Amino acid sequence: MPIQTTRLKKKDCECLVDKICNRIHSYGAGKFSYAGRLTLVQHVLNSLHSYWASLFVLPKGVIHRIEATCRNFLWDGSAEYRRSPLVAWDTICRPKQEGGLGLKNQEMWNIAMDYTAPSNSSWVWRRICKVKQVLANGYSQGVWQVQQAGYTPAGCYEWLRGARTKVEWHNAIWDSWNLPKHRFMGWLIAHKSLHTNSRLKGFGMNVDGMCFLCGQAEETQQHLFFECAFSRRVIQELMKISGIRLPDSDVLHWCIHNTGLKTQRRVKNALDLSAMYQVWQQRNKSRIEQLVLRPSRIALLIIDDMKKRIKKGIRGS
Repeated sequence: MPIQTTRLKKKDCECLVDKICNRIHSYGAGKFSYAGRLTLVQHVLNSLHSYWASLFVLPKGVIHRIEATCRNFLWDGSAEYRRSPLVAWDTICRPKQEGGLGLKNQEMWNIAMDYTAPSNSSWVWRRICKVKQVLANGYSQGVWQVQQAGYTPAGCYEWLRGARTKVEWHNAIWDSWNLPKHRFMGWLIAHKSLHTNSRLKGFGMNVDGMCFLCGQAEETQQHLFFECAFSRRVIQELMKISGIRLPDSDVLHWCIHNTGLKTQRRVKNALDLSAMYQVWQQRNKSRIEQLVLRPSRIALLIIDDMKKRIKKGIRGS
């Protein structure tokens, strides 16, 4: 932690960036799933930045580097840029109700934290005055209008971020009955961001384009989960074993508008997200190993997993 009264420079914050990178490497986090890496970004990496932001006015270059490191780690498990993001960082930094992952925009958060910085430094004072101009619209006659309880960094951050339209599918995707890896997969599907063959062809890559699982049509997201003979067979086997009718069209529309008892609806939703996750896993396995599990076997694995989750929930209630 640097001890100085002058303006921080990029080199003064190298230890912060190094700490974040060391955390990434120390956990062997490159082997984690998307959901696991998201948890680390939310609760470990962002907390390091938040602590520094509460004490110092961080240079924009440092903030951008921290964001880039977190972005690279989320998508590839590494601090270095090696893979293009599937979803834009601005979208990721929205709340889940608005289609994001609930991460904070570090630049806005830094502004919100800056306002309480000490005023015994001339540069810091100038910086505070600049931030004050940004926040001036939130005040009326010296009173912070955004929150009745008064100014807080979290309230200021939400005000700076601005109100956005909530997405209809957030409750279905982020339901606590869904496993974290299934939630993240559902979120990617909602944003149509999976690297299906048709999408890779759109990027100019030299790929066949046909579905790996059935080989009967172009592999789009719609085809893979709702039209492919293999995925439809998985759904049929699930329906046969569970006795629950699952959707055969747009899962998001079904999750939002399906009627029935709350528990039954949540079970159906969890089963369907599990099925989509398994179909995507088998699709990737087919691409690499040219070998997949039988649909009946996949359905049994999904049902067994759901039974364990339900029993665990009953014991924990």
